[in-house]
Amino acid sequence: MKILFGWLREFVETDATPKEVAERLTMAGIEVADVASAAPDLGGVVVARVLAVTPHPAGRGLTVCDVVAGSGRFRVVCGAPNVRAGVLAAFAPPGAILGGGRRIEVATIRGTVSQGMLCSEAELGLGDDAEGILLLDGTAEAGADLVSSLGLNDSILEVEVTPNRPDCLCVAGLAREVAALTSGQFREPANEVTEGGPPAAELASVVIEDDDLCSRYGARVITDVVVGASPTWLAQRLRAVGQRPINSVVDVTNYVMWELGHPLHAFDADLVAGRQVIVRRARSGESLVTLDGQTRSLAEAMLVIADRDRPIAVGGIMGGANSEVGATTRTVLLEAAYFKPGSIRRTAKALGLATEASYRFERGADIEAIPTALDRAARLITVVAGGRIARGRIDVYPHPRSPLHLDLRLERLRRVVGACPPRATVGAILEGLGFPSRETAEGYRVEVPSRRRDVAMEDDLVEEVVRVWGYHHVPSTVPSGALVLTRRPRHVVVQETVRRTLAAAGLREAISLSLANPVQLEALGWSADDPRVVRLQNPLSAERSVLRPTLLAGLLEAIQTNVRRQSPDLRLFEVGRVFQARGRGELPDEDTRVGLVMSGLRTPRSWFAPRERLDVLDAKGAAESVVAALSRGEVQVGPTATPFLEDGRGAAVLVGATEIGVMGELHPRVARAFDLAAPVMVAELSLDRLDALPGRVTVYRPLVRFPAVPRDLAIVVAADVPAGEVSRVIETDGDPCLRSVALFDVYQGDQVGPGRKSLAYGLLYQAEDRTLTDAEVNAMHGRLVERLRVAFGAEVRGVAAEGHE
Repeated sequence: MKILFGWLREFVETDATPKEVAERLTMAGIEVADVASAAPDLGGVVVARVLAVTPHPAGRGLTVCDVVAGSGRFRVVCGAPNVRAGVLAAFAPPGAILGGGRRIEVATIRGTVSQGMLCSEAELGLGDDAEGILLLDGTAEAGADLVSSLGLNDSILEVEVTPNRPDCLCVAGLAREVAALTSGQFREPANEVTEGGPPAAELASVVIEDDDLCSRYGARVITDVVVGASPTWLAQRLRAVGQRPINSVVDVTNYVMWELGHPLHAFDADLVAGRQVIVRRARSGESLVTLDGQTRSLAEAMLVIADRDRPIAVGGIMGGANSEVGATTRTVLLEAAYFKPGSIRRTAKALGLATEASYRFERGADIEAIPTALDRAARLITVVAGGRIARGRIDVYPHPRSPLHLDLRLERLRRVVGACPPRATVGAILEGLGFPSRETAEGYRVEVPSRRRDVAMEDDLVEEVVRVWGYHHVPSTVPSGALVLTRRPRHVVVQETVRRTLAAAGLREAISLSLANPVQLEALGWSADDPRVVRLQNPLSAERSVLRPTLLAGLLEAIQTNVRRQSPDLRLFEVGRVFQARGRGELPDEDTRVGLVMSGLRTPRSWFAPRERLDVLDAKGAAESVVAALSRGEVQVGPTATPFLEDGRGAAVLVGATEIGVMGELHPRVARAFDLAAPVMVAELSLDRLDALPGRVTVYRPLVRFPAVPRDLAIVVAADVPAGEVSRVIETDGDPCLRSVALFDVYQGDQVGPGRKSLAYGLLYQAEDRTLTDAEVNAMHGRLVERLRVAFGAEVRGVAAEGHE
């Protein structure tokens, strides 16, 4: 945002230079990116009076003008349509320098000598208008330097205003900051008006139909205006800040917006049907030709300013061409309102229409500044366009704002900042910033101005005081206070432990969406009407319309994606939450789980490595490593009827008597649904259930000094007897001297008969206090065989007294 320094000084008394002001503002949190000269790169350009205008002999819209500048007279060829006798204009005599180093010389144009050039805004570098020459009002003096006459011997501050400080998007807002920072005196702009004629309420009316989008709407009526070009001072100030002058009335509304920060709009009251303004949402099929000449189709959620017949403006963004103030306007209906920021932001984005007004309304205008802005603009309109201000304002304010009061405690200021200015200094800073306040025992009772929507609590006031006081006043101190040791939440520790364990086992972590595809879930066993599935009421797509009840859907989708890209050997895991519906209107149950998927070869393809595929035991080993990492006991397996696992190749994962998940080989039907040809091993464990189990106590013992005695045991049992159950009985019912049990062979075939299988175990016997004799080992071994015979009907196939490898 550009601000003229001379304009700023009209609001605040300060002897600081532009660079000093820029530095103080920047240090107070309002960045001034640049301080530049307002004068364009001109040399020798002056004000000239046009004495006479005659047609050029060659025609083609050219004229020959007699101009006088000081004591010199010149004949100039000009093609501007607005040149006429008696006007004062910008003139570059021979030898003058324009922008870019262009030097003006005597030239012959269509056979006529031209002694200089009458210049447009564009040629002078003052604006974009190249249609006509730059005209000045009667206050300028022929022969005077143009830069001085236009008031351009000034500086421009380029200010970067943050979104939380819309109050600084104007001259007055920055002047308040400068006043507080430099101990200057802030001056309110003159806004006293002289009223006459009938009351404004008899000349126009306002109705707010949607006060949720428009909280306040004010208006004034000015009659008998004469719309024309703006005076030089007004037009040039607008040009300096990047605003194109239009006409005297419209320029005043823009001028007051830059001056006070509140956008206004002027309607030709005679073009407003019934002179009634209605603030409402747009209706279906409505459109509006805005002031830029574009036809805008209006959605029903957009706020419009309408009369009795049709929209006449897009609220807070741009007016309509059907009520535009022009040369024939005699009565002006002047508007100032407060619009909901979110509504303006959405409408501006939908229409692709960003204006200076919408820029301010999006960030939040000052609802209490409406009367001041109306009076200031009405006063200036009568100055530059004549007219008479109707008595009174129209002010529709359905729900007046309640002032916000905050207590600022000096002790709180000292605690937050580490230092506190004297009480009198705090009061002066609050006064300088325009915060009405009164002293209390602990500090100050402060009323927050409506323009400061960024101040909402006591610490905001602390920030205001310290940034104006100056951060350099805050001493450097050593931090003090008690150090409190903190621990990470248990669920974070558990999840990180699982991640490290599985990554060390060669698996890679995947992250999938919490929203699942119901078609894929149906393949995994969750039917379309399963009451356990949580369905979204308004999904973005049918493919992501339910909350996942299992991690395997996302992991299998990841396998599918990789296989399609020629990466078939995969070991993936994911730690995340799954969801299960409860009663209607209740939040779903959430369970933290770890999911595993494995497919392809066990080792990378190589000439020296066997091409073995991953199998169920790899998934079981990964599951066991998770349980072991959390020290929650030994893993056992049991039968399961999980629909996505192949019959006979899936199992429930148990720790003690608690089922914590499932593992096994993916059912071919499910694999086909995911377009997977190779076998896929899967496992899914509940970390919440696992962590709820009691921890395993680690007992440390010295190394046994006495030798161990190995024995092999091969038994024949029914084919449906789980090997894990046999192992459990051996471990729990065996002699205390039985140190280890390892299943090293499983056989089914003719040698054991149909419906039977052979299980071969390696056993290790060892005592801590003596060397075991063969007789003792034989006795222990015999008791174990008898226990297996009773429990499973086991028959000994062969007992080897020798060790095994």
